[in-house]
Amino acid sequence: MQNNRWIGFLLLGTALFFGAAFVTLRAAEQAGRHAAAAATKTNTTPSHPPLSAPEESATITDDPTTAPDPSQSADNNVSFPTDI
Repeated sequence: MQNNRWIGFLLLGTALFFGAAFVTLRAAEQAGRHAAAAATKTNTTPSHPPLSAPEESATITDDPTTAPDPSQSADNNVSFPTDI
């Protein structure tokens, strides 16, 4: 009797899982259709102003020619306790 109950729970869970998957995929498909239809209806240009260039002082340029200082490496700051 106990075995039949577990099989019933397994079948019910499987049916609920596939039902939820079907509903989710169906909703995603309909949303995709709706977005495509809305995109074809509205052929207007965006009303946003064009992007402005950043100020020169706000731009940070990286200089790849300078090498990092090996004395400031994190490997040099490792310490081990000696009083154990």
